[in-house]
Amino acid sequence: MNETTTPPRSRWYRRLEVQLWLWAILPLTLALVAFTLTGVYSHQHAMHEFVAERDTAMASLYARQIEDGLAHGAVYLDGTGISLIVRDARIGKRGIIYVVDNAGRAVFHPDPALAGEDLSYSPAVKRALEALTGSVAGLFPDGTETIASFATVGETRWRVIVEEPVDDVIVPILRFSSLVPMLVGAAVLLSVVVLYFSLRTIVRPLQRLVSASTKITGGEFSGLQIDVGGVEEIRDLQRALRDMIERIRRYQESMRDYIEGITRGQETERARLSRELHDQTVQDLIAMTQRLQLASRALERGDVPTALDTLRATRALAQNTLNELRRLIRALRPVYLEDLGFLPALEMLAREIQTPPVELRVSGQPRRLGPDVELAAFRVAQEALTNAVQHARASQITLAVSFGQQELMLSVDDDGMGFALPDGPDSLTREGHFGLVGMRERVLLLGGSLDIRSEPGRGTRITARIPIESKVGNN
Repeated sequence: MNETTTPPRSRWYRRLEVQLWLWAILPLTLALVAFTLTGVYSHQHAMHEFVAERDTAMASLYARQIEDGLAHGAVYLDGTGISLIVRDARIGKRGIIYVVDNAGRAVFHPDPALAGEDLSYSPAVKRALEALTGSVAGLFPDGTETIASFATVGETRWRVIVEEPVDDVIVPILRFSSLVPMLVGAAVLLSVVVLYFSLRTIVRPLQRLVSASTKITGGEFSGLQIDVGGVEEIRDLQRALRDMIERIRRYQESMRDYIEGITRGQETERARLSRELHDQTVQDLIAMTQRLQLASRALERGDVPTALDTLRATRALAQNTLNELRRLIRALRPVYLEDLGFLPALEMLAREIQTPPVELRVSGQPRRLGPDVELAAFRVAQEALTNAVQHARASQITLAVSFGQQELMLSVDDDGMGFALPDGPDSLTREGHFGLVGMRERVLLLGGSLDIRSEPGRGTRITARIPIESKVGNN
């Protein structure tokens, strides 16, 4: 009896949606804590600023009143009369207002014991003596932190200092800050819970997946075959990576086949050129040397007509050899492309093909392009036309070039035999389409695309789109 087992359903907390919700709650909680802390301290800072501005304005007001009192005799240089001016001052619960001279000695102080004493040791007094007006952090004699604001009394250079404890300003706000430890504790607890489940269902499976993936660089493809577990989305990712690795492996195999084919083609082409140079060009050069020797001997004998006939024949042979060398050079490097430009080179390429006829169509605004773009497009056209002539048995070929603002489009359309397209680009080399692979790699190298459309008996169309950077000047 056969039993079929179904995989157990994942627990609710192992689902990625739940993990995402937990990850969403955690930042919100931390954001709440941060907002609370920021609110507390920003409120404290705002209260500091408010009290400093208020006390600075108060110090300036009393400084002007003391200055007026000095001018009208209501206040004396020994500080007499200042108490009458500042007696109505209201500075919080424990705030004080006092006056020091330019040396830091108390001209007036609400504490009679400090009147006339040197207060220059106080941080508030030190800072006040360095500026005309402003505010600074200070200390009461008992060590209580204070906010001190000050202003200058006219030409006397006295400083009116308004000072009050910091606690009187921030006590109401600190009542709310007592909730901060509770919020921090809740956030930490939630963080631990989220990290625990995330570690088991997301982080560790991802680590195993990364470890298996890094082995791929060493050529070990078997690591991804082991199930890494985790949430279903990670398993889907592993399956996608397996498919990608398989495609990469097939692509590598196709590239090896392509390189082998290119190498064989290069060696074959070198052997062909060597044979042509040896069998044709070298033999022609030997023949020219021999004829020149015959002409020289004829001249030595005084037989001028024979020497002239030999030189004419030698000149004709030299012209044929030159034409043959030019043909070989064009096969190696498109000279017309460098000397005349892209369109003239295409025209010469189409003109060299006698059968079947090639129709060249040009649209857009012709102009010179980058050398890499022109060479790649020329090689694509050359390879596509060669395939159409040698393999497609076409009766009509159309070569179309379109100059756009952003790209160059080149297409070769024939009415030949056509062929069945492979399933993917990695299958081109396995089926022997090395020319198509070469065209595709050239275009992709420049950031373009190559589209191949063909069916048996219905011809072939090859379209290349290459990004361009236009240059000034037209063909």
